[in-house]
Amino acid sequence: MTTATFDGAVQGPGGTDVLGSRVFFHGWVSNARHMYTAELGWANDYPVVRGSRVRYEAERGTLNHAEVRTGAAGASQGAVVAKIDYADSWVDVRVFAPVAGAYTAYVAYAAGYGDAQHLVTVNGGTRFTLSYPDRGWDNWTQVPAQLTLNAGWNTLRFQHQTRWAELDHVEIA
Repeated sequence: MTTATFDGAVQGPGGTDVLGSRVFFHGWVSNARHMYTAELGWANDYPVVRGSRVRYEAERGTLNHAEVRTGAAGASQGAVVAKIDYADSWVDVRVFAPVAGAYTAYVAYAAGYGDAQHLVTVNGGTRFTLSYPDRGWDNWTQVPAQLTLNAGWNTLRFQHQTRWAELDHVEIA
């Protein structure tokens, strides 16, 4: 947990204790130290705290009729999913939720040649269209998507719908 993973809402989180499926910690707000609590889950051996962003690299997902492009300037870890250009093109990204409920997925993308869209499917059920405004290639931008996740591992599928976009990563908060 860092100030950045809490989007600046908690400054200098620390002094953490775990009790069952909850984490207790301190953080600064307006020159005063406050106490916080949040749900805690375990993604294999990795702790996941609800409200603190966790990053999942798109290029580590499962791809269909798409490819990993390495050497992507400015991309997280230098690789992205590219050529999600056809009706049967998609990438599945597995994400973890410590408890079931509403979350925000921050999807990092680059799009050129006009605004693009992906059809996003959550766990093979809920579907919605995610739009990516044209900001230019290798200009990595995040768009938020509100979604409901099950406790534990969930699969987000990003499938070609219109135009062209490359995916860098997904952060869940």
